[in-house]
Amino acid sequence: MKRSICLILIILSAALSCGRRTVFPPAGSYSDVVLVTETGERGELNDIIIRQLQHQIDYYSKVEVQFKIRLISAAEFSKEPPTKNMVVFGVARQGRIGGIIENFIGTNSVRTVLEGKNHIFKKLDYPTLGQLTVIVTASSAEKLKKVARENGEIIRDIIEEANRQRLRDYLLERERTEVTRQLNTRYGFTIRVPYLYKLNQDKGDIPGIELVRVEPHRGLTISWRTWKKSTLSPADSTELYDIRANIAWKMYDKDVMRKDLVFYHLDQLGPYAAVRMEGYWENSQDLFGGPFMCFFVYDRAKTRVWMIDCVVYAPGFDKHKLLRELRAVAETFRVN
Repeated sequence: MKRSICLILIILSAALSCGRRTVFPPAGSYSDVVLVTETGERGELNDIIIRQLQHQIDYYSKVEVQFKIRLISAAEFSKEPPTKNMVVFGVARQGRIGGIIENFIGTNSVRTVLEGKNHIFKKLDYPTLGQLTVIVTASSAEKLKKVARENGEIIRDIIEEANRQRLRDYLLERERTEVTRQLNTRYGFTIRVPYLYKLNQDKGDIPGIELVRVEPHRGLTISWRTWKKSTLSPADSTELYDIRANIAWKMYDKDVMRKDLVFYHLDQLGPYAAVRMEGYWENSQDLFGGPFMCFFVYDRAKTRVWMIDCVVYAPGFDKHKLLRELRAVAETFRVN
Protein backbone atom coordinates (compact mmCIF):
# COMPACT_ATOMS: atom_id res chain seq x y z
CA MET A 1 0.00 0.00 0.00
CA LYS A 2 1.37 3.38 -0.96
CA ARG A 3 1.73 5.60 2.06
CA SER A 4 2.32 9.27 1.55
CA ILE A 5 3.71 11.05 4.58
CA CYS A 6 2.40 14.37 3.36
CA LEU A 7 -1.10 12.89 3.16
CA ILE A 8 -1.42 12.40 6.88
CA LEU A 9 -1.37 14.94 9.65
CA ILE A 10 -1.83 13.54 13.11
CA ILE A 11 -2.97 16.03 15.70
CA LEU A 12 -2.73 14.90 19.29
CA SER A 13 -4.88 17.18 21.37
CA ALA A 14 -3.81 18.00 24.90
CA ALA A 15 -5.84 16.66 27.78
CA LEU A 16 -7.26 20.12 28.39
CA SER A 17 -8.40 20.77 24.82
CA CYS A 18 -11.52 22.85 24.58
CA GLY A 19 -14.78 21.03 24.04
CA ARG A 20 -17.10 18.74 25.92
CA ARG A 21 -15.66 16.98 28.95
CA THR A 22 -16.73 14.10 31.12
CA VAL A 23 -15.26 12.86 34.38
CA PHE A 24 -15.11 9.23 33.18
CA PRO A 25 -14.06 7.85 29.79
CA PRO A 26 -16.95 7.18 27.40
CA ALA A 27 -18.79 3.89 27.78
CA GLY A 28 -18.80 1.16 25.14
CA SER A 29 -16.39 -1.16 23.39
CA TYR A 30 -13.11 -0.24 21.75
CA SER A 31 -14.36 -2.29 18.80
CA ASP A 32 -17.20 0.17 18.18
CA VAL A 33 -16.90 3.19 15.88
CA VAL A 34 -19.44 5.95 15.38
CA LEU A 35 -19.18 7.10 11.76
CA VAL A 36 -20.43 10.64 11.08
CA THR A 37 -21.20 11.52 7.46
CA GLU A 38 -23.34 14.13 5.71
CA THR A 39 -26.34 11.85 5.15
CA GLY A 40 -25.82 9.10 7.71
CA GLU A 41 -26.96 6.61 5.07
CA ARG A 42 -25.37 3.84 3.06
CA GLY A 43 -24.31 4.80 -0.44
CA GLU A 44 -21.35 4.74 -2.83
CA LEU A 45 -19.18 7.22 -0.93
CA ASN A 46 -20.02 6.11 2.61
CA ASP A 47 -19.81 2.43 1.70
CA ILE A 48 -16.11 2.84 0.84
CA ILE A 49 -15.14 3.95 4.36
CA ILE A 50 -17.53 1.43 5.93
CA ARG A 51 -15.84 -1.43 4.08
CA GLN A 52 -12.42 -0.19 5.20
CA LEU A 53 -13.45 0.03 8.86
CA GLN A 54 -15.25 -3.31 8.77
CA HIS A 55 -12.10 -5.03 7.59
CA GLN A 56 -12.51 -8.78 8.03
CA ILE A 57 -10.03 -10.79 10.10
CA ASP A 58 -9.95 -14.56 9.72
CA TYR A 59 -9.40 -16.26 13.06
CA TYR A 60 -9.83 -19.66 11.40
CA SER A 61 -12.70 -20.77 13.62
CA LYS A 62 -14.48 -17.45 13.08
CA VAL A 63 -14.26 -14.44 10.77
CA GLU A 64 -14.61 -11.14 12.64
CA VAL A 65 -14.90 -7.52 11.53
CA GLN A 66 -12.25 -5.28 13.03
CA PHE A 67 -14.72 -2.54 13.95
CA LYS A 68 -18.50 -2.46 14.30
CA ILE A 69 -19.97 0.69 12.76
CA ARG A 70 -22.89 2.87 13.82
CA LEU A 71 -23.68 5.40 11.12
CA ILE A 72 -25.14 8.83 11.97
CA SER A 73 -25.75 12.00 9.98
CA ALA A 74 -24.14 15.38 10.50
CA ALA A 75 -27.57 16.67 11.55
CA GLU A 76 -27.61 14.13 14.41
CA PHE A 77 -24.07 14.88 15.56
CA SER A 78 -24.96 17.45 18.23
CA LYS A 79 -27.18 14.90 20.00
CA GLU A 80 -24.56 12.16 19.97
CA PRO A 81 -23.29 11.16 23.45
CA PRO A 82 -19.54 10.70 24.09
CA THR A 83 -18.10 7.59 22.49
CA LYS A 84 -14.73 5.83 22.53
CA ASN A 85 -14.11 6.05 18.77
CA MET A 86 -15.54 8.42 16.18
CA VAL A 87 -14.69 8.86 12.51
CA VAL A 88 -15.87 12.05 10.80
CA PHE A 89 -15.95 11.49 7.04
CA GLY A 90 -16.82 14.13 4.47
CA VAL A 91 -15.81 16.82 2.02
CA ALA A 92 -14.25 19.96 3.50
CA ARG A 93 -16.47 23.06 3.42
CA GLN A 94 -19.44 21.20 1.98
CA GLY A 95 -22.70 20.75 3.86
CA ARG A 96 -23.09 20.29 7.59
CA ILE A 97 -20.26 17.76 7.71
CA GLY A 98 -17.91 20.40 6.31
CA GLY A 99 -18.76 22.66 9.22
CA ILE A 100 -18.12 19.90 11.74
CA ILE A 101 -14.77 19.16 10.12
CA GLU A 102 -13.67 22.79 10.17
CA ASN A 103 -14.76 23.14 13.79
CA PHE A 104 -12.64 20.09 14.71
CA ILE A 105 -9.45 20.77 12.78
CA GLY A 106 -9.51 24.54 12.33
CA THR A 107 -9.41 26.85 9.33
CA ASN A 108 -5.67 26.56 8.74
CA SER A 109 -5.86 22.76 8.55
CA VAL A 110 -8.84 22.97 6.20
CA ARG A 111 -6.68 25.08 3.87
CA THR A 112 -4.10 22.27 3.77
CA VAL A 113 -6.91 19.85 2.85
CA LEU A 114 -8.05 22.09 -0.01
CA GLU A 115 -4.42 22.29 -1.18
CA GLY A 116 -4.25 18.48 -1.24
CA LYS A 117 -1.57 18.27 1.47
CA ASN A 118 -3.36 16.57 4.37
CA HIS A 119 -6.45 14.41 4.61
CA ILE A 120 -6.37 12.40 7.83
CA PHE A 121 -6.35 14.01 11.27
CA LYS A 122 -6.22 12.34 14.67
CA LYS A 123 -7.46 13.99 17.84
CA LEU A 124 -7.24 12.05 21.11
CA ASP A 125 -9.21 13.20 24.17
CA TYR A 126 -11.32 15.38 21.91
CA PRO A 127 -14.00 16.58 22.08
CA THR A 128 -14.40 14.42 25.21
CA LEU A 129 -11.81 13.02 27.59
CA GLY A 130 -11.13 9.42 26.55
CA GLN A 131 -12.55 9.83 23.04
CA LEU A 132 -10.61 9.37 19.81
CA THR A 133 -11.83 11.36 16.82
CA VAL A 134 -10.39 10.68 13.38
CA ILE A 135 -11.27 13.12 10.61
CA VAL A 136 -11.02 11.84 7.04
CA THR A 137 -11.59 14.57 4.49
CA ALA A 138 -10.71 15.92 1.04
CA SER A 139 -11.57 18.80 -1.27
CA SER A 140 -14.06 16.81 -3.39
CA ALA A 141 -16.09 13.62 -3.28
CA GLU A 142 -13.85 11.93 -5.86
CA LYS A 143 -10.70 12.76 -3.93
CA LEU A 144 -12.36 11.59 -0.71
CA LYS A 145 -13.10 8.21 -2.32
CA LYS A 146 -9.42 7.91 -3.25
CA VAL A 147 -8.27 8.83 0.26
CA ALA A 148 -10.57 6.22 1.81
CA ARG A 149 -9.59 3.46 -0.63
CA GLU A 150 -5.83 4.02 -0.30
CA ASN A 151 -5.61 4.59 3.45
CA GLY A 152 -7.93 2.09 5.08
CA GLU A 153 -5.09 0.29 6.84
CA ILE A 154 -3.64 3.56 8.12
CA ILE A 155 -7.01 4.67 9.50
CA ARG A 156 -7.54 1.32 11.22
CA ASP A 157 -4.02 1.43 12.68
CA ILE A 158 -4.63 4.92 14.09
CA ILE A 159 -7.74 3.65 15.86
CA GLU A 160 -6.08 0.46 17.12
CA GLU A 161 -3.03 2.27 18.49
CA ALA A 162 -5.24 4.70 20.39
CA ASN A 163 -7.38 1.80 21.60
CA ARG A 164 -4.35 0.00 23.01
CA GLN A 165 -3.04 3.17 24.63
CA ARG A 166 -6.32 3.87 26.45
CA LEU A 167 -6.87 0.21 27.30
CA ARG A 168 -3.35 -0.06 28.69
CA ASP A 169 -3.87 3.05 30.84
CA TYR A 170 -7.02 1.48 32.25
CA LEU A 171 -5.47 -1.94 32.89
CA LEU A 172 -2.44 -0.44 34.63
CA GLU A 173 -4.40 1.69 37.08
CA ARG A 174 -3.55 -1.21 39.38
CA GLU A 175 -0.53 -3.38 38.61
CA ARG A 176 1.60 -6.10 40.13
CA THR A 177 4.83 -4.16 40.51
CA GLU A 178 6.37 -6.93 42.60
CA VAL A 179 6.14 -9.33 39.62
CA THR A 180 7.73 -6.74 37.34
CA ARG A 181 10.65 -6.30 39.77
CA GLN A 182 11.03 -10.06 40.19
CA LEU A 183 11.29 -10.69 36.45
CA ASN A 184 13.64 -7.77 35.97
CA THR A 185 16.02 -9.05 38.66
CA ARG A 186 15.91 -12.64 37.50
CA TYR A 187 15.89 -12.36 33.70
CA GLY A 188 16.88 -8.84 32.65
CA PHE A 189 13.64 -7.64 31.11
CA THR A 190 10.63 -5.73 32.37
CA ILE A 191 6.95 -5.92 31.57
CA ARG A 192 4.20 -4.08 33.38
CA VAL A 193 1.72 -6.57 34.80
CA PRO A 194 -1.91 -5.46 35.27
CA TYR A 195 -3.51 -6.52 38.53
CA LEU A 196 -6.02 -8.60 36.54
CA TYR A 197 -3.13 -10.80 35.35
CA LYS A 198 -1.06 -13.22 37.41
CA LEU A 199 2.28 -14.95 36.97
CA ASN A 200 1.18 -18.47 36.05
CA GLN A 201 4.54 -20.05 35.11
CA ASP A 202 8.16 -19.15 35.78
CA LYS A 203 10.44 -21.73 34.21
CA GLY A 204 14.05 -20.64 33.97
CA ASP A 205 15.06 -24.02 32.55
CA ILE A 206 12.96 -23.68 29.39
CA PRO A 207 13.38 -20.60 29.67
CA GLY A 208 10.09 -18.75 29.82
CA ILE A 209 7.46 -17.05 31.95
CA GLU A 210 3.70 -16.89 31.44
CA LEU A 211 1.19 -14.27 32.56
CA VAL A 212 -2.50 -15.15 32.38
CA ARG A 213 -5.93 -13.62 32.77
CA VAL A 214 -8.88 -16.00 32.87
CA GLU A 215 -12.56 -16.02 31.90
CA PRO A 216 -11.85 -16.09 29.03
CA HIS A 217 -8.23 -17.21 28.91
CA ARG A 218 -5.62 -14.71 27.78
CA GLY A 219 -1.99 -15.79 28.04
CA LEU A 220 1.22 -13.84 27.49
CA THR A 221 4.52 -15.72 27.45
CA ILE A 222 8.03 -14.28 27.25
CA SER A 223 10.92 -16.51 26.26
CA TRP A 224 14.38 -16.01 24.76
CA ARG A 225 17.02 -17.78 22.73
CA THR A 226 20.57 -17.12 21.58
CA TRP A 227 20.52 -15.65 18.07
CA LYS A 228 23.71 -15.93 16.04
CA LYS A 229 22.55 -13.92 13.04
CA SER A 230 23.15 -10.17 12.85
CA THR A 231 19.58 -9.39 11.73
CA LEU A 232 16.02 -10.61 12.16
CA SER A 233 13.36 -10.66 9.43
CA PRO A 234 10.42 -12.69 8.11
CA ALA A 235 12.99 -14.57 6.02
CA ASP A 236 13.95 -16.31 9.28
CA SER A 237 10.51 -17.90 9.45
CA THR A 238 11.79 -21.49 9.75
CA GLU A 239 13.89 -20.71 12.83
CA LEU A 240 11.18 -18.55 14.38
CA TYR A 241 8.57 -21.25 13.83
CA ASP A 242 10.81 -23.78 15.57
CA ILE A 243 11.35 -21.44 18.54
CA ARG A 244 7.64 -20.97 19.13
CA ALA A 245 6.84 -24.63 18.46
CA ASN A 246 9.31 -25.68 21.14
CA ILE A 247 7.92 -23.23 23.70
CA ALA A 248 4.29 -24.09 22.94
CA TRP A 249 4.98 -27.80 23.38
CA LYS A 250 6.76 -27.33 26.72
CA MET A 251 4.71 -24.55 28.32
CA TYR A 252 1.23 -24.99 26.85
CA ASP A 253 0.60 -28.69 27.50
CA LYS A 254 1.84 -29.89 24.11
CA ASP A 255 0.17 -27.32 21.88
CA VAL A 256 1.05 -27.37 18.19
CA MET A 257 0.58 -25.11 15.17
CA ARG A 258 -0.52 -25.67 11.59
CA LYS A 259 2.16 -24.35 9.26
CA ASP A 260 -0.37 -23.51 6.58
CA LEU A 261 -2.10 -21.14 9.01
CA VAL A 262 1.00 -19.22 10.14
CA PHE A 263 2.01 -15.86 8.65
CA TYR A 264 4.88 -13.41 9.22
CA HIS A 265 5.05 -9.61 9.00
CA LEU A 266 7.41 -6.78 9.88
CA ASP A 267 5.93 -4.82 12.77
CA GLN A 268 6.68 -2.75 15.85
CA LEU A 269 6.36 -3.74 19.51
CA GLY A 270 6.64 -0.65 21.67
CA PRO A 271 10.02 0.92 20.81
CA TYR A 272 11.34 -2.20 19.06
CA ALA A 273 11.29 -3.35 15.46
CA ALA A 274 9.80 -6.84 15.47
CA VAL A 275 8.72 -9.75 13.34
CA ARG A 276 5.08 -10.54 14.01
CA MET A 277 4.02 -14.15 13.63
CA GLU A 278 0.32 -15.00 13.78
CA GLY A 279 -1.71 -18.09 13.29
CA TYR A 280 -3.81 -20.79 14.90
CA TRP A 281 -2.78 -23.13 17.71
CA GLU A 282 -4.39 -26.40 18.73
CA ASN A 283 -3.74 -28.94 21.42
CA SER A 284 -2.21 -32.24 20.35
CA GLN A 285 -4.08 -34.22 23.01
CA ASP A 286 -7.49 -32.54 23.17
CA LEU A 287 -10.03 -30.79 20.94
CA PHE A 288 -9.40 -27.13 21.56
CA GLY A 289 -7.45 -24.29 20.00
CA GLY A 290 -7.46 -20.61 19.13
CA PRO A 291 -5.54 -17.73 17.58
CA PHE A 292 -2.15 -16.43 18.63
CA MET A 293 -0.01 -13.39 17.89
CA CYS A 294 3.72 -13.59 18.56
CA PHE A 295 6.45 -10.94 18.41
CA PHE A 296 10.16 -11.62 17.96
CA VAL A 297 12.57 -8.85 18.99
CA TYR A 298 16.29 -8.96 18.20
CA ASP A 299 18.57 -7.95 21.07
CA ARG A 300 21.90 -7.12 19.48
CA ALA A 301 23.65 -6.38 22.78
CA LYS A 302 22.85 -9.82 24.19
CA THR A 303 22.92 -11.66 20.81
CA ARG A 304 19.47 -12.92 21.72
CA VAL A 305 15.99 -13.05 20.26
CA TRP A 306 13.07 -12.41 22.59
CA MET A 307 9.68 -13.99 21.95
CA ILE A 308 6.57 -12.27 23.31
CA ASP A 309 3.65 -14.61 22.66
CA CYS A 310 -0.04 -13.70 22.98
CA VAL A 311 -2.50 -16.62 23.11
CA VAL A 312 -6.28 -16.69 23.35
CA TYR A 313 -8.61 -19.54 24.23
CA ALA A 314 -12.13 -18.13 24.27
CA PRO A 315 -14.93 -20.28 22.80
CA GLY A 316 -17.96 -18.10 22.08
CA PHE A 317 -16.08 -14.80 22.49
CA ASP A 318 -14.77 -12.36 19.90
CA LYS A 319 -11.05 -12.99 19.60
CA HIS A 320 -9.90 -9.66 18.20
CA LYS A 321 -10.62 -7.58 21.30
CA LEU A 322 -8.83 -10.15 23.50
CA LEU A 323 -5.74 -10.09 21.29
CA ARG A 324 -5.90 -6.28 21.34
CA GLU A 325 -5.70 -6.39 25.13
CA LEU A 326 -2.78 -8.80 25.11
CA ARG A 327 -0.88 -6.66 22.64
CA ALA A 328 -1.54 -3.58 24.79
CA VAL A 329 0.19 -5.36 27.68
CA ALA A 330 2.94 -6.83 25.47
CA GLU A 331 3.88 -3.32 24.31
CA THR A 332 5.16 -2.55 27.83
CA PHE A 333 7.96 -5.11 27.34
CA ARG A 334 11.43 -3.61 27.69
CA VAL A 335 14.95 -5.08 27.60
CA ASN A 336 17.46 -3.85 30.20
